[in-house]
Amino acid sequence: MRKSAKLANTEASERRSALNIRVADLVQVTAYHPDRRTVDVKPLVQREIAGAYVSPPPILSVKVAAIPYKITVDVTVDGKTGTGTGTAEPDIKAGDMGVVIYLDLDSDHAIMAGEESPPNSSRIHSGDDAIFVGVVTPG
Repeated sequence: MRKSAKLANTEASERRSALNIRVADLVQVTAYHPDRRTVDVKPLVQREIAGAYVSPPPILSVKVAAIPYKITVDVTVDGKTGTGTGTAEPDIKAGDMGVVIYLDLDSDHAIMAGEESPPNSSRIHSGDDAIFVGVVTPG
């Protein structure tokens, strides 16, 4: 059964709108800044613009989402055995492949304050509000 012209038109219109919304990107890390816990990344999937595929621009100073892992290990120091605890730090390096998500709204105030805040601007799904959510293993 064929789609009605109205339905096909509606679906095409929705697709055009969706193409302008950035949700997430597969990226390659070009630099990791552990002191600021940010990464610079290059999107890996090209975008189609006017019938040609082009490389998207890099995204700089992307906050790294970190899941704090508390690690407990048995250690021996000077012949004495005990238990040590620590926190795992992200092991991110240039060349790693990962994913960034684009937050719906300007999140600068909320990230700075660590609490509910109004958006600082009207931007939506912007690279300025990207979060690096982790490394993806190729293959």
